[in-house]
Amino acid sequence: MSNTALYFVLTALPLMILMIWSANRIRTAAEFYAAGREYGGLRNGLAITGDYLSAASLLGITGLILFSGYSGLLYAVGFFSGWPIILILLADKLRTIGHFTLADVLKSRFSDPRIVLVATLGYFPVVVIYLSAQLVAMTWLLNYIFGVKYEIVLAGLTGVALVTALTGRMIFSSRAQMIKAGLVMTLMLSMTLLAFDRASSSLSELFSIDIWFASNPPVNGAVSEDSPLALFSLGIALILGPVGLPHVMSRFFSVADERRARMSVFYATGMIGIFYILIILLGFLTVHLLGQPEASVTAAGSNLVLVRLAELIGGEFLAAVLVAILVVVLFSVMTSLILTGSSAFSHDWYARTVIGGSKRWNERHLHRLASSVTVVFAASLALLWQTENVANLVGLAFAFSASVNVPLLLGALYCDRLTSAGALSGGLAGLSATLIAVITGPLIWGNLSGSGESFFSWRHPALFSLSVAVLVMWFVSRWYHPSRREGDSDK
Repeated sequence: MSNTALYFVLTALPLMILMIWSANRIRTAAEFYAAGREYGGLRNGLAITGDYLSAASLLGITGLILFSGYSGLLYAVGFFSGWPIILILLADKLRTIGHFTLADVLKSRFSDPRIVLVATLGYFPVVVIYLSAQLVAMTWLLNYIFGVKYEIVLAGLTGVALVTALTGRMIFSSRAQMIKAGLVMTLMLSMTLLAFDRASSSLSELFSIDIWFASNPPVNGAVSEDSPLALFSLGIALILGPVGLPHVMSRFFSVADERRARMSVFYATGMIGIFYILIILLGFLTVHLLGQPEASVTAAGSNLVLVRLAELIGGEFLAAVLVAILVVVLFSVMTSLILTGSSAFSHDWYARTVIGGSKRWNERHLHRLASSVTVVFAASLALLWQTENVANLVGLAFAFSASVNVPLLLGALYCDRLTSAGALSGGLAGLSATLIAVITGPLIWGNLSGSGESFFSWRHPALFSLSVAVLVMWFVSRWYHPSRREGDSDK
């Protein structure tokens, strides 16, 4: 065993034991779906921060900044910008209507149960793509430590994820997410200080565009090759996407009152904002310290740039500690995604709309089946997208969220004229448009064709699919008037 692998095991094993030990025992439905309601705003804000700090933030953005320069900042700004929207638009509204998830909001607003099914179907690609990004990141990190082939590591991680799915519970609790957030923030602050000391540069020199152009970046950067309209579409997905993330929203619903909900988002916004500032600093420090981006190209693409920076400034030990913390972080996010994604089917749709709360035995089995299907689909996409930057993958998940879940949620809360028929038609239209654009786009059709050419040129189709969803909602609600409005306005 190499020194790096030894350092990794000595760091990751105690962290994993600590995280599992800190997990709460799940005894009730509230604890199962929303982790209980005993936490205040600060602690729940820490838990939300721990849920949100994923592979895209830690690994993807630094690589994008090295390869695309200032264009890579779009991801850092976009990932953070969704939180003020949650704070301004949703903090009070959601707490007065929902208990656990978006489905509760829709069920309280519309009497047609098919709308909850549409929201559930909208959750599925969000969770699958988001989970595939975590699997891609974990696989390359373990490949870096142990030198095992990507496919073998991915198969092992898929097996672990399936075990998590079949056990039917989230391994890491809110307390564990708080520990994770503290570890990540401490690590990133330490790396920023060490890299600053190594670079010996001022802030003005750090962000000098001349230094970035001096590294002669390749013209096919993941962001810089997109058109301005495609970048605008990406920005819409990044800004609106966090509003509809199921594993984040379940944390938001888990506090006891409106004040704690607002404070949870307030603390989470502050901590996540600090985190992204550190990520931006680290991204431009990689430009100074790693130099030519071509030298950073490996089989992992740009996903291990941050690990290479840690190895440069702190040697094998810091690189191993970074990988160990990232693996634990990614694994905890993976368990949260599996739980919330499968509960969208078993709890939100099946138990709440199909059987009305009876036959819990069947609900548990549906939960495990949905978890297993989610893991299998995510692993398949992780195999297809193994060289893609993980920030791009999470941006794609946000496109589904912004095109299906967000218009349904905002329409239910703020548009009194939105009818059940309009919500149902708009949700289906947004989901269909996003699926068609993604399947015929560069990430699927381009990879499968081998030539890189695709019918739909944008990587992130949120502008197109969200426009389709909103227009269909408006048109159907405006012109389709059944004899009975199904009690929409009354609810």
